[in-house]
Amino acid sequence: MKEISERLGEYMLKGWVLTDRTCQNSGCNVPLMRSPNGQTPVVHYCASCDEKPGTNLPPVSTTSSSSSMSSASQITHISTPPTEVSSGLSSPTFVLPPETEEGRRRREQSDMASVELGKRLLQGWAMLGDECPNAQCFGVPLVRPPKAAARDSNKECVVCGSVYVTETDWAGRERLVLLNSASPPQAEKNTTEAMPIPKLSTSLPKIPVKAASPASTAFTRGPDAHLNTTLPLLRDAIKALEQTIQMLTLKLTALSDGRLPMDLLAISYAADAISKTTQALTHVKQLEWSELQNLAHR
Repeated sequence: MKEISERLGEYMLKGWVLTDRTCQNSGCNVPLMRSPNGQTPVVHYCASCDEKPGTNLPPVSTTSSSSSMSSASQITHISTPPTEVSSGLSSPTFVLPPETEEGRRRREQSDMASVELGKRLLQGWAMLGDECPNAQCFGVPLVRPPKAAARDSNKECVVCGSVYVTETDWAGRERLVLLNSASPPQAEKNTTEAMPIPKLSTSLPKIPVKAASPASTAFTRGPDAHLNTTLPLLRDAIKALEQTIQMLTLKLTALSDGRLPMDLLAISYAADAISKTTQALTHVKQLEWSELQNLAHR
């Protein structure tokens, strides 16, 4: 079971999605994994029964080779696992059923949560290990406002906008209590983003009045201010995301190591949280790289 847990964590960090369907082989109850979104063809993989997908095929002989082996050698240079790899799996061929309305809603919610988490992290918010208890939210991590902006311990969901606080009962057990049910984060985001716009518009006309060469002043001060604000936030966000992935991986390992009854729903939620966090980490790292490139060309 330890090896299975390690495989599950390894492939989820690579973008694979843990589904709520189990392996159809007799005596195997391990959840199937699906190839990353956007990858074709769709491959389902059992961490217990199947060999690792994407294993390199045997090299082509230098003396003689058939046309099929030659084409297989060319396929090994493609990063996306081809159809031939899935046909070599030991488990029976799994036909993906048509997407249901519930499945489509979960996928859209997961994409929206990944985008909102990335934006909040860039603003200095911290992502927590707690998940939104709302029945309409599927494994969405809660976030906490920046320490400089809030002194309380409120926790917010980026999907439903609900705010929670942690309360401790007489036995020392912690639980999330709904503080208020807010509107979806899109409306809040529009109001928060609209506030800095008047400040910028009122300050810009003052620049030509103060100095004779405002363009040169803005040029010399711009990169320093940019470096002191954006890059530290990006690096803090990357560090927080990496720590969250480690924590969620430990949680997934504890759920599937065999010492406790296997809870497929909890495993699916933990895997979905890892997938969202990994997408957010990739997005933030791309932003950091872009900022470094912009600074290098100034």
